[in-house]
Amino acid sequence: MIFRNIPLVLAILCIPQMPLRAQSCADAIRVPYRAPTCDGKSVERAMRISPSAAAANAISMPYFVHSNVPEFGHIQVRVVVAPTGTVVGAAPFAGDVRWYEKATALAMTWRFKPFQSQGGAIYATFSSVLDVVPPERRPEQYRSFADIKDWDSVRITLQRTACRGLCPAYKLTIFGDGRVQYQGDNEWVDYSGKEYRGHVSRAVVRQLVDLFRSADYFNMFDRYGRAYDAPDYITSISFDGNSKSVVDESGYHDGMPDILRTLEDEIDRLAGPRAWPERQKSSRNNVGD
Repeated sequence: MIFRNIPLVLAILCIPQMPLRAQSCADAIRVPYRAPTCDGKSVERAMRISPSAAAANAISMPYFVHSNVPEFGHIQVRVVVAPTGTVVGAAPFAGDVRWYEKATALAMTWRFKPFQSQGGAIYATFSSVLDVVPPERRPEQYRSFADIKDWDSVRITLQRTACRGLCPAYKLTIFGDGRVQYQGDNEWVDYSGKEYRGHVSRAVVRQLVDLFRSADYFNMFDRYGRAYDAPDYITSISFDGNSKSVVDESGYHDGMPDILRTLEDEIDRLAGPRAWPERQKSSRNNVGD
């Protein structure tokens, strides 16, 4: 998954932390991070890791706390992750206390690949940031996701545009037969300046379509947000004459459904260049050659 709050999260590591009570494994959350018995297992110490390392191991890490109050903000939490990858402790330590309970409940749902040290799974602790955002919005007129008749007509795209900072800019296109095209548009991507070709299985294509369907994708607005200094994340799907695209421009401040960010990241994970077999990576064809 792509961790979008890294600059803010890195900044909070230098903030003094309040000794608030955690939901469980409280001692592991406070300095010096000594962990009591959790899930029936006793450990001497939970290893402190960076937010970026936590994000790299994340399986599920939603960080939007939805609020009906028009004010936005951030909640900073420290969490403890067990060797199984489940969160066993979560303690907010900064931000509006009104949202501490919701932030704790959300952080407790996070799941990770087990963190490793010296060849074994460990308890790990880190700080993170949750955003307080408006409730999700969808159109009043419902549009269902139709059954696909011609799988060769399927076309899925993900485009990420540039910003004023170091945002990677590229476009990824996946076809129903598994063909993939990738165009890198700036220096902050792994493969830039040319259009590369890859391939994924039809099973992956069906998995991606299932993600669009579970997101109720056709029942979203065409655009969420309008932040002029932020990149656009644009997804689309078309098949059998049906088509839909959604622009996410810091859309979580505009009622964007959380599932859209998950969908964006899963397209990258399942069909991006890093998912292509090594033999494809060593024999990429430049479309222009």
